[in-house]
Amino acid sequence: MSHRAAPADSGRPVLVVGPTFLDVVMSGLNHATAPGEEQWVEGCALMPGGAANQAVALARLGLPTGLCTYLGTDPAGRLVRDMLESEGIGLSGARTAPQQSVTVSLALDGDRAMTTCGSDAAPGLPARAPAPAALVADLGAVRAGRETIARWRGDLVPTMVFADAAWDPTGRWSADDLAPLDRVDVFTPNETEALHYTRADSAAEAAQLLAKRVPVVVVTCGREGVIACDGEELLTLPALEVPVVDTTGAGDAFTAGLVWARLHGLGLRAAVSLASATAAATLGRPGGSLNAPTPAQVAALVRATPLPDASAPSSWTSSIRTQPSRLATPIGVWRSEDQHLHRS
Repeated sequence: MSHRAAPADSGRPVLVVGPTFLDVVMSGLNHATAPGEEQWVEGCALMPGGAANQAVALARLGLPTGLCTYLGTDPAGRLVRDMLESEGIGLSGARTAPQQSVTVSLALDGDRAMTTCGSDAAPGLPARAPAPAALVADLGAVRAGRETIARWRGDLVPTMVFADAAWDPTGRWSADDLAPLDRVDVFTPNETEALHYTRADSAAEAAQLLAKRVPVVVVTCGREGVIACDGEELLTLPALEVPVVDTTGAGDAFTAGLVWARLHGLGLRAAVSLASATAAATLGRPGGSLNAPTPAQVAALVRATPLPDASAPSSWTSSIRTQPSRLATPIGVWRSEDQHLHRS
């Protein structure tokens, strides 16, 4: 059964669980660098990556956010910790590791190639912690934390669980991997993952099949947009047409926008539309968490960008008008931009 969490406040943060990396992102390549070649580029950015992409994006949208991850005690780890603390992200759930995992990402032709040193491990859920407003994790973390999540979901205002899938390097794509969906409210696989797990012929069919197991499914399809299903309504929303410099962190920003929207009571179409705009706002510059937008920046992109008819931005504003004045600052920002968002 689906439920709606209360609007986030300082006493109920969003908790993100997953591995964190020091991301070194380079953009502006003319071609893929060949062995033995040195290619100079115009853009380079250094930032926290991995689960930290989601945490930073959530924090910049105005949600109190904690991160459960491993942070290195080496210079790279101290740099990542400093950057996360500067974003106001709570690190009480972080654990130390001798070395910080590092990823080098090369952006080219609207995609990226990555090389990573380190581990994709993450700590278990903090079992004694108060229930967060929302949990953002992958299915593996949900499986490992089933008992804690069951307690959180038993609260008077249950924790809303957002989960994505992880790539299966074995190629089996076993249905057993989806067992944790019984603890999930919103599942956000990408198109490839959804097709592999369901053996469906299309992303739309995959979304409908997955919606039989989880209240809301949102399948991200890259440049082709998003397909969402809540068991009753099937939505296909095209991507916003914006210049693409680097896709690093765009999916994480999408998730952050979706979490913000659902915690503030927006319906499925409005929530997915807002999440798509949040992701699009990251694409014009190199970097992942470095480019996570504020609500005002998302609103500015919407004003300046031709919107697909299916995005129905007016539904954002009608939902926003119904929110109590006591809600978090981002609502006020969106309300102040109301007349600009309404284009129907």
